[in-house]
Amino acid sequence: MRQVQENNVRLVATQHGSRTTIASTVLPSRRVASAAVFLALVGLAGWLRFWGIDQSLPLVTGRPDEREILQYTAGFPAGDLNPRWFIYPNLYFYVVFAWERLVLAVRGLWLSTSDYGLTLRTALPSLILYGRWLSALAGTLTVPAVWVIGRRLGGEGLGLAAAALLATDFLHVRDSHTLKPDTLLALGLLISVWLLARWRERPGRGGAIAAGVAIGLTTGIKYPGILLLVPAWVADPRAGRRGIGRLLPSVELLALVAAAALTIVLTNPYLVLDLGRTRDTATFSTRAVYATRPEATPAAGAGALARAVTFVRTRAFGYHLGVSLRHGAGLAVALATPLALLVALRRPRRPFLVLASVFTVFYYLVAGTSPVHLARYLTPLVPLLALLVAELARVAVAPLRSPALRGALFAGLVAALAAEPLASCVAYDRIASRTDTRVLATRWMTDHLPPGAAIAVLGSVYFPIADPDVPPGARRIALPLGATDLGRRGVGYVVTHEHHQIPFSRLIPQQIEALRPHLHLLAEFSPYRDGPAGVFEDEDAYYVPFYGFAGVVRPGPVVRVYAYDTSPDGGAGLHDFDGVERPGPLVRNYAYWRAP
Repeated sequence: MRQVQENNVRLVATQHGSRTTIASTVLPSRRVASAAVFLALVGLAGWLRFWGIDQSLPLVTGRPDEREILQYTAGFPAGDLNPRWFIYPNLYFYVVFAWERLVLAVRGLWLSTSDYGLTLRTALPSLILYGRWLSALAGTLTVPAVWVIGRRLGGEGLGLAAAALLATDFLHVRDSHTLKPDTLLALGLLISVWLLARWRERPGRGGAIAAGVAIGLTTGIKYPGILLLVPAWVADPRAGRRGIGRLLPSVELLALVAAAALTIVLTNPYLVLDLGRTRDTATFSTRAVYATRPEATPAAGAGALARAVTFVRTRAFGYHLGVSLRHGAGLAVALATPLALLVALRRPRRPFLVLASVFTVFYYLVAGTSPVHLARYLTPLVPLLALLVAELARVAVAPLRSPALRGALFAGLVAALAAEPLASCVAYDRIASRTDTRVLATRWMTDHLPPGAAIAVLGSVYFPIADPDVPPGARRIALPLGATDLGRRGVGYVVTHEHHQIPFSRLIPQQIEALRPHLHLLAEFSPYRDGPAGVFEDEDAYYVPFYGFAGVVRPGPVVRVYAYDTSPDGGAGLHDFDGVERPGPLVRNYAYWRAP
């Protein structure tokens, strides 16, 4: 046996009769360095995903669907496992419920902890936080999963590069902060594509069934998991077939589909047992996500080309490229992605890269067909993109003969790809970790308004998902849309919220103008440093910018608290309103207070 050492790699040659086997082993110093980098990346991933995870709490409507996901588990402790809300599959509710029970059980080891039902009724913000931990944990664990797959595809360098790109991906970090299934779906897609690739490499009934079970479980987390059947069809070995026979499924593919279907039914039983609700939800969701909006309807008499142009222009194809990918992963990654998709198809082809490329394109087309502009629709692709782009970087430096130069350039490319999204992650987390303006407003009202204060809240025209909470003991007065006769309804205070971009915080101009003579500003809470700033997603009540973070200091809309004067002229000068304490300087005859 001979040993040769070069560039921290030991080549071991072993003689077996007339054959010589050469194996390479990484020296201990290289292994230690790689392990240190890996642990640092996992630590970075966790830090970015858990920092600011209490965003907007204790406001339970800080993110749409979080409150509802938990409320629809209320019957689970008593054995009623039908969530009766099928916007998400049954399995996701079961996973969230099991996770919440686990966290409460662990918490109960050293602190007095109420049971799940009581906690759900009295401490919903805590359960939302625990649920967000699940998303952040899934997002963090996806980094070592990508590392493992990358190592098997192309060695330690590829694994670390892919892990670095995923750890710092802004879109993945952002969506790890919410109680939603997107990061779990991303992990499920990654594992499923890997199992499909293994099945392609080693055909067999067992591998097909394992991949089918993974697809079924992933679909049980979020319905788009069913799209994995397309790469499953591509992966089908169809050994020995020619011509039209290659288009027909093999027995193994049929077993895979059967395993996926059975897994979906077993883990989501009420999709079958409550078929009427399943049908209604499917109809509603399809229309909400894919129906053509009135403003996107082609002009009467438009030709086929005009209709096609209108369709592409009004759907989310461009949005996911120019916003979701561009600002979610950074400009460098966005520019590299098309080439990475092509490089994955070069020969000799590796099944995982081919399947990842095919699935990414197919998933993008499905998401882009929707007129809904939500960046999180692209989040499930992020782990696959990290591996594809890392492989592109590896291929780009491969022609260099010097291992030292090749390694340095590879590291430099990865750093350049990760720089912009990492900066976005830090900017996002810094804002998310600050107290929401709506929470500040509620605290101020709790401290300064009298017990039993009658409060009207204005700003949510379409859906009341962005309103500040009224303080305990206060009465919230329900108003018809656009009402101006507040005095007759007993209103003593008015709280408004508005935002320069997000439509879920908009005042009705005619209403506020009619009320203005009767409103005396007591407090204002602004998310901006000097005025409207940041770029937000128009169709999501997400009060942290998606990009353009400068000038935004905290989440939330601009919230103002007014005293409402019922006198005909609105009052002259500053009045004492029911004993309100008026902090801060006097400005234009009203007490003015801005949150720090």
